Amino acid sequence: MMNNASQRASFAMSDNVSQPISPIELQTDRLLLRPMCEGDIAITVASLGDLEISRRLARIPHPYTEADARWWLEETRRGRASGTVEHFMIELRASGAPIGAIGLYQDAAGERAEVGYWLAKAHWNRGYAREALAMVVRYALYERVPVITALEAKAHESNPASIRVLEACGFLDVGKVECTSLATSGNIPARQFELRREY
Repeated sequence: MMNNASQRASFAMSDNVSQPISPIELQTDRLLLRPMCEGDIAITVASLGDLEISRRLARIPHPYTEADARWWLEETRRGRASGTVEHFMIELRASGAPIGAIGLYQDAAGERAEVGYWLAKAHWNRGYAREALAMVVRYALYERVPVITALEAKAHESNPASIRVLEACGFLDVGKVECTSLATSGNIPARQFELRREY
């Protein structure tokens, strides 16, 4: 659809990065981070259909439909094939239930990446976002081949929980920016964060 889904792809895939990314899984004490699959469509639609979640994210439309989720599933596969997107569902190891997602969106050179994440509302305030982000940071900056040299993230000023998650994982606040909110069709005051690889 030149629809909400297409509009969301402002981080468009680049033909300059040709190395495909093999699907992998990452584990923490409580979480499994794994590629998105068909079975994740329902939880994705239910969670991102909640305006309380989608308004905090830059590229998520409201309402969020099954068509949007299916478009995104294919986009994650295309992104891995082109070497530009590495997306993980966040799953509880104890139950096998998916509760959110986290992803890396690389620049054309493959040296920097933007990180974004969301959690279903029922799982807020339990440390899952910090746990997932800390794992992705370690993987991206020190374990991935090739490694990413710097990570970037944005958090709305009205979302202090996300700001705390970024700061807890070592990101530095580098200034004020405006962040697009597709769900609310406007620009939102936000903070820009950065974390560089230490050699």
